[in-house]
Amino acid sequence: MPRNALVTGPPRSGKTTALEHTVAALEENGNDVGGLVCPERREDGERVGFEIVDLATGERDVMAHVDVDGPTVGRYGVDIAAIDRLSRSALSTAVDDCDSVVIDEIAPMQLESDQFVAATRGALDSRTPVLAAIAASDSNPFLETVRSREDVAMFEVTPETRDALPAALLEWIRSD
Repeated sequence: MPRNALVTGPPRSGKTTALEHTVAALEENGNDVGGLVCPERREDGERVGFEIVDLATGERDVMAHVDVDGPTVGRYGVDIAAIDRLSRSALSTAVDDCDSVVIDEIAPMQLESDQFVAATRGALDSRTPVLAAIAASDSNPFLETVRSREDVAMFEVTPETRDALPAALLEWIRSD
């Protein structure tokens, strides 16, 4: 039986929102949820980058920014050290100490970090259920490997499924 749920869809389809609603419902029901989220950073209404945040501790850092000097994804420079540090601690702690692990998102910026890839693989291989957002169309070899795992259930965000998706994810995690 799959123990990893991947929420997939095009950019801005509602993957993060579905995970946020699911996490809130899990926490309301007394479940411990850990992992990583990567919210946008905005300045004067314009997106200028992304943070990386440990769900359990609230610790955060700049993951990518228009002013960061590092490998680029789109117009953003990626801070690999920040991703390394937070993914190592957040994902291993979530696997060991939480009822479920959230990874928002498994995407090109995060994949610049070998530590993120290893920690994500470790979470997916663990007995702890993983809820993760993943791009639908990116052909990165690691993303392809994750999407084709036998222990993965896919949940696609579409205009028709968007509102019901958090309930479907809750049902999936409760059936595990």
